[in-house]
Amino acid sequence: MDKLHENLVTRLIAAAAVAVLLCSAYRLYAGGVRTDWLLALTGAVLASVAWKVHLGNARSSRNHIELLTKLHLATIESLTMAIDAKDPLARGHIERVRTLAEGLGRAVGYPEDQMEGLKTAALLHDIGKLAVPEHILSKPARLSSAEFSKIMIHPVVAADILSNVEFPYEVVPIVKHHHEKFNGSGYPGRLKGEEIPLGARILTVVDCYEALTTSRPYRQPYSREQALEMMRKESGTTFDPGILARFMEVIHSLELNLAAPNARPVTLVGIEPLSTECVLDRFGLEPRSRTEKALLDIAAAQREVVSLYEISQTLGSTLKLSVVLPIVAAKMEHVANFTTLAIYLADGDRLRAAYVIGKNAEALKGYEVAFGENGTGWVAEHRQVLIGGSPLADLERPLGAGAAAYRSTAVFPLLREDSLVGALALYCEEACGYSADEIRLLETISGHAAAAVHNALAFERTQESALTDNLTGLPNSRYMYGFFDQEKSRAERHRYPLVLMMMDLDGFKKINDTYGHHVGDEILRQVAKVARGQVRSGDTLVRYAGDEFVAVLHRATPEMVLDMKARLQSAVDNFSHEVRPGRVARIGISIGFATYGQDGAAINELMEVADQRMYEDKLARKLSGSAARAAVVGAQIGSASLDMVQNVGLNS
Repeated sequence: MDKLHENLVTRLIAAAAVAVLLCSAYRLYAGGVRTDWLLALTGAVLASVAWKVHLGNARSSRNHIELLTKLHLATIESLTMAIDAKDPLARGHIERVRTLAEGLGRAVGYPEDQMEGLKTAALLHDIGKLAVPEHILSKPARLSSAEFSKIMIHPVVAADILSNVEFPYEVVPIVKHHHEKFNGSGYPGRLKGEEIPLGARILTVVDCYEALTTSRPYRQPYSREQALEMMRKESGTTFDPGILARFMEVIHSLELNLAAPNARPVTLVGIEPLSTECVLDRFGLEPRSRTEKALLDIAAAQREVVSLYEISQTLGSTLKLSVVLPIVAAKMEHVANFTTLAIYLADGDRLRAAYVIGKNAEALKGYEVAFGENGTGWVAEHRQVLIGGSPLADLERPLGAGAAAYRSTAVFPLLREDSLVGALALYCEEACGYSADEIRLLETISGHAAAAVHNALAFERTQESALTDNLTGLPNSRYMYGFFDQEKSRAERHRYPLVLMMMDLDGFKKINDTYGHHVGDEILRQVAKVARGQVRSGDTLVRYAGDEFVAVLHRATPEMVLDMKARLQSAVDNFSHEVRPGRVARIGISIGFATYGQDGAAINELMEVADQRMYEDKLARKLSGSAARAAVVGAQIGSASLDMVQNVGLNS
């Protein structure tokens, strides 16, 4: 306004000078006739015209300046809203920091003519996070030192971005130094005390308080009292003591001006209402403007990036199918609407529902669909996405009349290169329509899920192969050692007996030597089947090595062990394998056992005791068999003494 006054005075002096000159000239040439009144009137008219011209110009300039200011602030606000929309976890943070900074600034006597600079700095203080990868900003755990180093660049990046804007007040220094600490240990400049701009010291306090009192991926929000107590401990270290003390006095009144978490914020400049609420659809709200829709699109793109990163990170951290399937299902809950979700795995020419969540989950678990059958089977056969089909075809058989409640379905094939891993099916009780973006995102997630499921299945097959005997299909010795430790702990916990039984085939070497190893292998397969039929369902039968087998028996009393030994030996003794017509191979089995806690504690100790008893049993069976053969020979020849025949039998 001083400039305007100066221009006005200049114009009035000029008008008066013109009037005086006109008056003098008229007196000179009019012979002294008094015309002062005419000259005065002329001067007044000229002054009035000059004043009106000035007012018009001033009003036009003022309107132009106000419009430019509004456009300037609207541009800043739109930019900050876009930044805010990128981070759904900290939505509204910028607006709340601006409100708190303005309130605290007035409370500590921040210069009023610089207040717009403080408000603008509060709006733009996080603009540098555009240079920080989203997976670091959204990480649901403590940052590593390398990740935190990346976070530390954002004030400098923000200052560099804003350095090209000629702000009429202090903005860039506040933004650049709002992470400095009062004791000089902050960043990026390690400024200390009053070296830090006053606006930056104000922003440091309110930014920290707002962060502490809102949710983060790794913690719940602190209460006001908890946050203030934590900040009080940092007085003089992180925060300016005077500013922090004043903040604690006025925080209650400042919070009254903060917008509700889900409220649509009002624009700062009154041009067009903007919104940082990026999930309006979840509350049944529609975007009210193109600006609001743009913010929703930004938020949706951000959620997509974060979701895909989280899925790839999480799925890549495990090879257990029992963990992979729940992860996939849980992630789908955040990106798609459904009533029931089923993950089918391919098994030959059929699909089996291996994991189901939502309504009717128990009824659908284990449900099988043949390739080409119903909607899911069609997807498996043609390896194409099915959107909007009727769910009745899939659900009528397992759910009966309950299937009528479902209205729509979406099924995605799980493809790993050219191999079908399974299918992902979403069933809705509403007419769920998926947009092109949602379908694209679901297809992308299905690709990640297919890779994870494929890797988990391959790992399970490899692990099973490593722990399974290929010839008999029984667990092998590698499996036995790990399994026994688990059984031992369980037996100790529940205080029941645990028995380890060693078995060795009698006469097996002679069969290999006589008929060849292919016959020996077939006999091993058949004996494994016979023995498996004799042990209880809760017991574990292992092919230990060669023609040796081990059984781990839980809750087995001495009577049970002896009974099982007798049944096993009887079953194997009665087994015969026809090598060729007229030629039959027979074997026997010797058994020894040891009890955990009585005969030893370590598995090697138990195996040594059981092995010794097994050879004692083998010798006893040989003696018993020799005696039986001697009796038969004695009855046939009728002439030799029984002792002689027994000696021959023992030596044969």
